[in-house]
Amino acid sequence: MKLSLCLTALYGAIVVGMSAAISHVFLVQFSGKMLASLLSSTALLAFQTLALLALGLYLKTLTSPGKLLPLVVVGWHLGLWMFVYTVWAGLFALPLHFGQLAPLGGQLLLISWLLLAVIAWIRK
Repeated sequence: MKLSLCLTALYGAIVVGMSAAISHVFLVQFSGKMLASLLSSTALLAFQTLALLALGLYLKTLTSPGKLLPLVVVGWHLGLWMFVYTVWAGLFALPLHFGQLAPLGGQLLLISWLLLAVIAWIRK
């Protein structure tokens, strides 16, 4: 859980920094479609960061979290990296840009959210 919290804090810092960069730099430099991609991926990162913080706090209250809740956390982290990094790598010409990973990351995020919904019904 320490790694998850550390990564989540990193995501929060990235969201703050990227929000400032969007407002002061990229708003002028990017076209409409590129700016929309940057805004939506940053918004997704911000939302998932809050969700990871909330789930992390919830997991700390549980004496036995089971195996599925940590799987949701891992799915969220992997999905974020696959989706957000892929979008940003395409926009900023970063290394290791594999465009096919963005949809897979989005699907992993969606599946992880659905798993969380199922867990609510199967937890004792």
